[in-house]
Amino acid sequence: MRARFTPVLILAPALVLAALGALGAVLLALDQPWAGIDLAVTGDGQDIVLADVDRAGPNDGLAPGGRLLALATADGAARIEPRAADLAEEPDVADSFDALDGVFLVRQGRLHDILASGRARATLAPADGPDRTVTLATAPARPIGDLPVVFWVQVLVAVTGLVMGTWVWSLRAQDLAAFMFALAGWGLALSALCASVYSTREVAMPEGLFRVLSNLNNAGALTFGAGMIGLLLRYPARLVGMRATLGPAVVLAAFVAADMLRLGSGPAITRYLPIVLSMVAIVACLGLQTRATRGDPRGRATLRWLGLSILAGAGAFTLTIIVPQLLGADVTLSQGYAFLFFLLIYAGLAFGVRRTRLFNLEKWAFRILFTMVAVVLIVGLDAVLVLALSVDRGPALSLSFVAVTLAYLPFREAIWRWIFTPVEPQRQRLFSQIVDIALTPPGGSQAARWRALLADLFHPLHIEEAGRATGPGARLDEGGLVLSVPAAGRAPALRLSYAGGGRRLFRPRDVTLVDEMVAMLAHAGESGRAYEKGVAEERARISRDMHDNIGAQLLSALHSAEAPRKDGLIREALSELRAIINAPSAGAVPLDEILANLRAETADRLEAAGIALGWQVTGAAGAVLAPQQAHALRSVLREAVSNVIRHAGAGRVDVDLAATGAELEVRSTDDGRGFDAARTIDGHGLANMRSRIEGLGGAIEIAGAAPGTRLCARLPGGAMQEGGRP
Repeated sequence: MRARFTPVLILAPALVLAALGALGAVLLALDQPWAGIDLAVTGDGQDIVLADVDRAGPNDGLAPGGRLLALATADGAARIEPRAADLAEEPDVADSFDALDGVFLVRQGRLHDILASGRARATLAPADGPDRTVTLATAPARPIGDLPVVFWVQVLVAVTGLVMGTWVWSLRAQDLAAFMFALAGWGLALSALCASVYSTREVAMPEGLFRVLSNLNNAGALTFGAGMIGLLLRYPARLVGMRATLGPAVVLAAFVAADMLRLGSGPAITRYLPIVLSMVAIVACLGLQTRATRGDPRGRATLRWLGLSILAGAGAFTLTIIVPQLLGADVTLSQGYAFLFFLLIYAGLAFGVRRTRLFNLEKWAFRILFTMVAVVLIVGLDAVLVLALSVDRGPALSLSFVAVTLAYLPFREAIWRWIFTPVEPQRQRLFSQIVDIALTPPGGSQAARWRALLADLFHPLHIEEAGRATGPGARLDEGGLVLSVPAAGRAPALRLSYAGGGRRLFRPRDVTLVDEMVAMLAHAGESGRAYEKGVAEERARISRDMHDNIGAQLLSALHSAEAPRKDGLIREALSELRAIINAPSAGAVPLDEILANLRAETADRLEAAGIALGWQVTGAAGAVLAPQQAHALRSVLREAVSNVIRHAGAGRVDVDLAATGAELEVRSTDDGRGFDAARTIDGHGLANMRSRIEGLGGAIEIAGAAPGTRLCARLPGGAMQEGGRP
């Protein structure tokens, strides 16, 4: 049975290996004789000058300046005249293997041996005087503070390539494309670490060590090329099978073997040519992938971020370093700093994860990476404090935790937010748009406005109505190609396809945003409907009050023959109109006061119509009515009297009111023509009475009384308080 390992078990050794590789590069760079001098090539490229002297070094008393003509041991047994080529950052510039092995590396070995003797004699030619010979002291090891920035840049690139490549592979261990990406990272790490040691040497290195590091640097560079070609042959679209994927690696391995065996004419053939061919192959693979992902927005979005990152990173390094050296032109950029171009690949990986879920990496994958890096930082910093600064182990570990907490964790949090925090639309503008959609009047284009808002937010290539219900919330379908949006308001369920004009996939945070928008739309719609309902109810109340109260007052005025009384009734109607308008803000009213006014008003109306009134009240002392209760009582009684005046042809009306703690009962009985329930159709008046009473939880009955009509209305006691308490 094939063993499988968790991502942590794969990534942890890679982090340890990265730490050991960085430590090994540091130790090799420090294990060299150190004179504390800075040599530079003259402007014509022919000679070497003593440009500067480290005042903290073994030659702090030596004055800089003058051309360096020769270096020799103290006894004169070994002597060499330095050349500008001896300071070359990269030995591959040699025209042939004879020039590389027999000249450059041999001279490096001789220079190193002279400096390693401890005391050397340097012959200098000042610009304004005769030649002079000075003693050049050297320390057996180089201090870590003397390592230049470009050394640490190359170490950073190496560690990044190794860790990021292994991280992706650890999450997709069965994926050949992920393995090829990891292979490229391992090759980059090997190439950059070796180059960091020899390219930042003070003067020279041992011949054998230089040869090994140079060969490994080339092997790492071609391994990187093999990995990137293999990756693009399998991802995002699978172009070839497994054997063809490994084909470029076999070809480049043959170049590595030819270089180590010195089978070609020189480094230009075994080193630079395969690098250029690798770059051509990468460009060709990108072209094939572009064709293969046609019509596949997910693959095209992945290719855009990963492919362009590879092209920018590896291509920039090839154009600025490899191509000029292959053509014999001057290189204007330090190779060590040119390694920074490779970080573009891993920046593209981060952008790809953020935009298109590159390699299907999710949040948990980043948690693994960040946690493992934190552990390595704590252990590594602890080791530095103990071994380099001689800090006790207990305080060293505490300081390590503090340093990582204060420095690394905020950086990690910033990266986390950058990758996984969505770019939110302006909430205020979005809320305003949703409210406008929710308040679209019936018959308006709410569905069209909702589609327009979704189109503005996500820029999908297609928006179509869902053929079936999508469920209570939004969801991702087809691996992020489609976002299903549930029905919202009067808008149907929708399917949005190919976000960003086909340039990206829908993401989980898009689902969250749509769910929030749907909830906002529902809330705004409910608020709008509640407002409309309140407006309609208030209009109905005013209409009922106008009919029952104002109508009753004006009817009485119409039947009054006396001008003063008519004027008084009209003034009362105006007062009643103001009361209707201000009814919601009115306070509780004593029942005695209401009944007294109603009795006087009813008596006047009936007297004007020639109808006698009987009035009986029981239990009203000390009770008060809520505004709605008082209004309903007045309206019901007025409407009952109006009906008697208009339709009954009665000679007498008896009104009985009984108030208890449970309810208020109103009875009105007349001796008129009577009431036929089977033939009578409610008008506005009867409907208004029922609406008022039933709206307060009461009941109303209208029936024949043989002769006449009897009306009985009961109002619940919850709206009536005793003792003057509202």
